[in-house]
Amino acid sequence: MNNNNQQININPDDLTDVVCEECGCQVFEPAFLFKKISAVLSPNGKASMIPLNIFKCSDCGHINKEFIPNNKDGKKVL
Repeated sequence: MNNNNQQININPDDLTDVVCEECGCQVFEPAFLFKKISAVLSPNGKASMIPLNIFKCSDCGHINKEFIPNNKDGKKVL
């Protein structure tokens, strides 16, 4: 029996901190972007909105570029 569930020990000191691009804060909180979907594209045939989960800085509210999803053309949605 081959066990592919190997444990990897990661030292937090070896990891790169993610900080706000504007103020340098390291604390982020969840936020949502909303995208509208037309009735034609919606699986239930009704127009609605779809939430996209992102993170914003807890100090200044800035959203880092790396947190913003890309659209189908590869451009940021914001």
